[in-house]
Amino acid sequence: MESVSDALFRTARWRRQLRLIEGDPLALDPRVEPHAQQLGFMHVYDAAWTGDTTRWLTSPVYAAEAAKRDPIDVCHLAIDRFHAFLEHGDVAARDDFLAITRGVLDAGRTVELGGRTCFVLPHGEQVEGYARHPTPWFNAMVQGWVGALCMRAHQLTGEERFAHAAVRTVGACFVAVGRGGVRDLETNGRVFYEKYAFPGQSRHVLNGFLSALLGIWDVARASGDGDARSAFDEGVASLDDVVLTTYDNGYTTLYDQRPDRRATPSSVLYTWVHARQLAALARITRQPRLLAWADHWRSYSQRSEHRLRTTVDTVGYRVRSLPRYFRIDQLLKPRPRA
Repeated sequence: MESVSDALFRTARWRRQLRLIEGDPLALDPRVEPHAQQLGFMHVYDAAWTGDTTRWLTSPVYAAEAAKRDPIDVCHLAIDRFHAFLEHGDVAARDDFLAITRGVLDAGRTVELGGRTCFVLPHGEQVEGYARHPTPWFNAMVQGWVGALCMRAHQLTGEERFAHAAVRTVGACFVAVGRGGVRDLETNGRVFYEKYAFPGQSRHVLNGFLSALLGIWDVARASGDGDARSAFDEGVASLDDVVLTTYDNGYTTLYDQRPDRRATPSSVLYTWVHARQLAALARITRQPRLLAWADHWRSYSQRSEHRLRTTVDTVGYRVRSLPRYFRIDQLLKPRPRA
């Protein structure tokens, strides 16, 4: 059964998400320079939230989750400290960033996947909602984050091992999911870099793909690596109107391409995230079409009728999920006869 601490965590997370989506999702910070070789603020940086990620990830209510050392949390904490360094010239924040990124480098490994030398950050857990899958597995979103962090660490320190690792994070994007990489294909034959890269279970998680592209771009522009640029260009080409339409159900964006097209538990938040990510990619590529999609999705996160409808969907999702959250599904399973 869900504990009191679990309930408090869910409530605190929900309240934080509401605070995040109150702002304009397309109001990208003008200090973000998307084409400079010297890396600065990340593409969806918001000065109003400097330090919020650190406060959230180190708060008592997040302690149980923080103990899991999820790679995405670690990457978010690192970039938040980097932003604090840029914002305030905080040397302690710079040192925190480098310490976290060195920890990421130590936790990763260099492996051969599909004939490519890749630097990967392994995941060892089974992911809820998927059938049992092989471990370790790799995550395109994390690969992009690690590349972006390592290139920044290289520029701060001059240590070549960071640059080598950053360039090699992109290698997994050229290796099919079935061969241990993160590369899958859309129905139109274009590439998709999968967040949950499980053979036979790819659902094409949109925020993971867009986040991966932003990280890959940072590697490409800072290193000049041709493969990184190719991976970015291939990925952006996948964001055509046909593909983006599959994530649009008329009042919210969808987390992935599951055939039942249900809204996810955090669908209002992810609509906000998707709009900001697409706007950032529009800024990089100078494609008005992507900005038009971002603006269209912004209306979903801002218009009350759309948010209400999405909330109803979300509540329905939660109700259907109650047996799992309260472990009732386990109690209802028939027990084997002695």
